Amino acid sequence: MIVDTNHGEFDCRDITRKERRAFYKRVKEVFTSQDLSQLHELGDEFALLAFGDDKKAEEVLSGLTAVQEDEVLTAIIGAYMGLDLGNLTGD
Repeated sequence: MIVDTNHGEFDCRDITRKERRAFYKRVKEVFTSQDLSQLHELGDEFALLAFGDDKKAEEVLSGLTAVQEDEVLTAIIGAYMGLDLGNLTGD
């Protein structure tokens, strides 16, 4: 799956319907809570989901600022879940 962002295109691995349903529950819980710590943890979980491991995530996301990385991860979460999450970084 290709996710197009303001910071480039990112090739993310495809997931199954079952995986999507499991993650959707977690996404709803975190976004409903609006807990910034949980939002960052969720972004880290989706980086691993999208890219496979920390090494690949580091390679793909290197060169981005922390804010840009959050924007990319938010776009990836939205793409997987079929949601328009907007700009959650406050930028």
